[in-house]
Amino acid sequence: MAKSLHELSFRNQILVFGLLCVLMVGAAWQMLISPEEVAITRSRTRLTALETDVKKAQLVAMKLPVVQRDLRNLEASLRATQAVIPEEKDPQDVLRNLYEMASDSLLDIASFKPKPILAKAQYTEWPIELGFEGNFHDLGRFFDRVASMSRLMSISDLQIKTKARPTGRGTVAASCIATTFVFAKDLAELPGDRP
Repeated sequence: MAKSLHELSFRNQILVFGLLCVLMVGAAWQMLISPEEVAITRSRTRLTALETDVKKAQLVAMKLPVVQRDLRNLEASLRATQAVIPEEKDPQDVLRNLYEMASDSLLDIASFKPKPILAKAQYTEWPIELGFEGNFHDLGRFFDRVASMSRLMSISDLQIKTKARPTGRGTVAASCIATTFVFAKDLAELPGDRP
């Protein structure tokens, strides 16, 4: 039954030849073209993803000048705040400022007792118990100078007593708690900021 290709009719030879051509084209398609199509599809998918990433990056780049301006404003605000609330506790600086303001106001500092530090979320409070002697108006002048200091300081628990016998040091004795504030150096370690 097996016949040679030469023994077939011309029409059957053409059919066999056509069938062989179709098989060869199919095999070539499977071996050469199909893997390339898969690679092209992957490349197109990757290209689409990269184009999306580029568009996102361009949007971020367009916002960069606004973010830089906001950052400069925040840094300026931080510098201004650090003048009011410094990052380090400096007892000599605080004592010197209080002594100079008291001297300029014609008051004598009778006592200076630092109290325990109170930690808050982003800063610490450093209370100092102060005692003064002088005249009533000089005391008012001192508190006015404290209010106009560049460093933030609050006065609480003010007690004023007149002296039974006025001396060269004035007619009143006053005591108060002067509280100064210090930025917390590492906000990540503060108790209120932990998740």
